[in-house]
This record gives sequence, C-alpha cells and structure tokens, in this order.
Amino acid sequence: MSRRIASILCVLCVFASLLWAADIVKSNLQPEWICGQGTHGGDHVIEGLQTRDGGYIAVGITAKTERALGDLLVVKTDAKGKLQWKRVIGQPKTQEEGRCILEVADGYILGGVLSAKRTSQPGLLKLDRAGKTVWTKSYPGKRNGAIRGIDITPDGGIIATGFTDNESREVGFIAEEAKGLLLKTDATGKLLWTRELPVSQGAKVHTIGRTGFAICTTIWVESKGKEHQDACLLKTDTTGKVLWRKTYGRAGYDQCFDFDPTPDGGFILAGHTTSHSAGWDVWLVRVDKKGKMLWEKTFGEPIGGDPKWVYDECYCVKVLPDGGFALACGSGIEPTGKRLKPDPRNLWGAWVLRTDPAGKLLWHYFYHVPKQGHNAAEWLTPCRDGGLLLFLDSDTEGTPREGNVGMIKLRA
Repeated sequence: MSRRIASILCVLCVFASLLWAADIVKSNLQPEWICGQGTHGGDHVIEGLQTRDGGYIAVGITAKTERALGDLLVVKTDAKGKLQWKRVIGQPKTQEEGRCILEVADGYILGGVLSAKRTSQPGLLKLDRAGKTVWTKSYPGKRNGAIRGIDITPDGGIIATGFTDNESREVGFIAEEAKGLLLKTDATGKLLWTRELPVSQGAKVHTIGRTGFAICTTIWVESKGKEHQDACLLKTDTTGKVLWRKTYGRAGYDQCFDFDPTPDGGFILAGHTTSHSAGWDVWLVRVDKKGKMLWEKTFGEPIGGDPKWVYDECYCVKVLPDGGFALACGSGIEPTGKRLKPDPRNLWGAWVLRTDPAGKLLWHYFYHVPKQGHNAAEWLTPCRDGGLLLFLDSDTEGTPREGNVGMIKLRA
C-alpha cells in the first residue's frame, strides 16, 4: 500500500469516527438538563434512583484529598436537579462509603462501609426523607468488609451482599482475596442470618419472588493453564443456601458488576471484557432462569480510537418497560502512561447505550467535554416519564468542579 493511499484511509477513518461521535451526540434522547452537586472534596457516585416525590437521590464517597479516607456521601435533588439536601457521614481517620441505596415508604436504606475499631465493616443505615439518620447497623467480621448490593425481601426485610475478611479498608473494583457475604435483616437492620458465599465477594443481589435470591459477581478461574476472570451468577434459596452457580466468559478478563431480572424470569448481566478485542469492551450477557447463557454482546470505542488503549467500562444495567436494556458506561484511554497525545480520548466520556430485548443497539448517547475534564457514567435509573437519569463522576458540572456528582436527564 502506498503512503498516499494509507494517508487517505487514515483521514477517512478519522472522519468516520467524528461522524459517529456527532451521531451519538444527536441521538434520539437529548439532555433535558445537566447539573452537578456535591462537596469541595473529591466526590465519587456509586448508585442513585428516582424518588417517589419525582426527585433523585445519589449515594457515594467523598474525600478532602486523594490520600484521605473516605466519608459516605448522599445527595438529594428535586425533579430538575436542584439540591434539596446532602449528607456527609463519617468519622476522622475512618473509612465510610455508600455503595447502594433503595427507597422505602418512609425514607431510604443505604448499604456500604461503616468503621469500627480501625476496620471497615459491612453496614446498613436508614435515613428519613429529610436525610436525618434513623438507625445505623454494622455487621462486624474478620478484618475489613463492605455491603455492595441490597434489596427488599417479601417480608419487608433487607437482603444484602458484599464481602468480609479483606485486607484493604477501601472497597476496590473487586475484592479478590476476601470472603463473599450474604446477610438478611429485618426492616430495622436487625441481623437474622449470614452466609459465606463460595466466591470472594457479592456485587449485587436481587430478591426472586418468594423462591430466594440471585447474586452476581466476578471470579478468578483457570483454564488451559492460564488464570483469567469470569462473570458468575448464583441462585440461593430463602435461607441463603446456594442452589446453583454459573460462570460466563472466555479466555480473557470477563467482569460483571451489575445485573437485573428480565420479564421471562431470566437475568441480564453487565460489565466489561477483554475476550472479544484487543482491549476492554462493554459486555452484555443474557441468561435464562436456570442461568444458561442465551446470548452476549459487546460494544466499544464510541468515538473511535485504538481498542488496545480505549477502555469501555460498564457498571449498571436496567431492564426497561419494553423489555430492552439501558447501560451506564464510560470510555477513555487507559492506562495513564500509555496515553496517545494529543488525543481527546485521554479525557473520559459518559456513555449511555440503549438496546432492544435481543441486545441490538437502538441508540447511544455520549457526553464528552475533553477540554474541561473527565466524565464517566456510573449508574442510571429509568424515570417515570419514560426518560433516563444518568449519574456520573464529573469534573465539569457543578460549582465544586473537580470530582463532582453529575446528573444528566435524558428526555423520552
């Protein structure tokens, strides 16, 4: 191939990627509003939801400096993203984190990390609708632990998953050397039972009618003499006894961070994978009610770039009323030492994908302001008006610019 032809092809590729980026920004759903809330520290949002009053609530972590231990952060807004209240919960020289949240009739239940005796412990707390603490419970175990996912049980109690016996006080992406935890409490957080799971951690949990619970996670496996990671789904009975365990993945790193029950009794799993290309891609897996894989899809490089360096990550998936799926993702060049300068992909963008029930991509929206800072979608919630509310780590939205809780409302 001549240098002239190669140059033409290179220009065409760049032009095509720019057209794709423009198409993403002009997708079917346009932002109704964008805002940022938080503190003057470094904020990181983990989960959020639309509340019964039409507003939104987000939970996560805040720290004054990168080296400081974290405090639990809760932010509540009205239906337009205007701040109503916020709470920072923590003690000096301790680690507190908000990892999950759900709404109950008279307030909110949060799960995450609470500190006791210089260790981080799995914890639950309840806030009333004004953000005042109603009760706080911790469930001490060996070394450090956390709750990463919660759901309500048919009797009005709480089912929670996470880990214990971890070396680090902070909650990483995957607690690889810990012990998986499943626990059940009554509505006041009183512990009813705990179970050790046959995995290093539970990531998220769902109540499955009155038959039991399902838990998703990521595990290490070995095949053909090579260690790698697979997604894992467990089904338990109502007492926490594991009924079956299924794994999904190929020869690369296949990580699962969220899942949702589907209308047919199965599940949709989401995370990211290296098994399908030279780098990390968004990964969507559908399984039936017995855990058998029905299909898998991957998505990557929303504005082009070398798949080897562009990381496409996903931490949230939701089943929508039509049976399709919405995913909250981020895309950017990693690791830092391999950045291709000058490249706008060095600054992360927030990416929302919308598929039909078969995983076919219907549209995608990419929020990217590389001249101002990073944005990466961490979670989303379907709104009652048919739109979506995206929660993101944002350097560009809100008054305390760096490390803020960003919100983007996409209209129906």
